[in-house]
Amino acid sequence: MYKRVKKAKLGRKKSHKDMLRKNLLRSLFDNNTVTTTTTKAKVLKQDASSLIEKGLKRKEDLSFKREVIVLLQNESIVNKYYEYLKTDKPAVKLVKVCFRDGDNAEMSKVTLAGKEKKKIVKKVEKEQEPVEKKAPKEKQEIKVKEDKRVDKTAVIKKVGRSTSRSGL
Repeated sequence: MYKRVKKAKLGRKKSHKDMLRKNLLRSLFDNNTVTTTTTKAKVLKQDASSLIEKGLKRKEDLSFKREVIVLLQNESIVNKYYEYLKTDKPAVKLVKVCFRDGDNAEMSKVTLAGKEKKKIVKKVEKEQEPVEKKAPKEKQEIKVKEDKRVDKTAVIKKVGRSTSRSGL
């Protein structure tokens, strides 16, 4: 029976759910960010934070290194994982981003703390040429058009919500 055990089911069979979680972990440590639905993001945050905590406690343990290699399955991703553990405060952040077009599912962004992409602002230095000051002209003439007329006879309809059932 499945009483009092709270695990995210994600609407999938066990094998598919396990592969989904592993794929999300791989893409998180490979790309530093993942944007997915909020339920998947919460599961990913739990998995990633537990993997980071285990890595901090058991850095040099050979059996743990083998577990990580089996889990991440790619040498470059494993190297990125161990490099990330060497940073100051490794952690995982979850930020709700938007709602997806189509099914209106809530989307969240999971990022590794300290690995966020910072906006690069390029400063372009323009060579400023000396601007010559023009002498003010005496008594500039301002022409105003007086022929502007507004048509006040037009009928303005108030657009509101329809009250019939067919309009809903």
